[in-house]
Amino acid sequence: MTQTNQHHDRSHSLARQFRVLERRLTRLEDTQLTGREVNSSFDHVYEEIDTLEDQMNQIVDTPAEKLYQRLEARIDRLELKIEQRFDELNRKFELTIATSRDRTSRSND
Repeated sequence: MTQTNQHHDRSHSLARQFRVLERRLTRLEDTQLTGREVNSSFDHVYEEIDTLEDQMNQIVDTPAEKLYQRLEARIDRLELKIEQRFDELNRKFELTIATSRDRTSRSND
């Protein structure tokens, strides 16, 4: 009878261990992610990263672009002023030369 009890205890113990392993395996399977779920999660993370990069680029690029446009406009205005001054100087120079020639031709007469 002792052998029967030991055999029964042993069977009962093995059955209990199998039930415990089966529950653990079921819980493990329930918590596992499929490859599709993992890929979907990574795709979502990469989309968020791309969105953040775009926002950062807008923040960084916009002021620099506006600054560049303002500097470019200022340079254009300065170039226009310089051209106007050179035109004015050329007119004065031509007037001075014309006046000088006129005086020279009068004195030669």
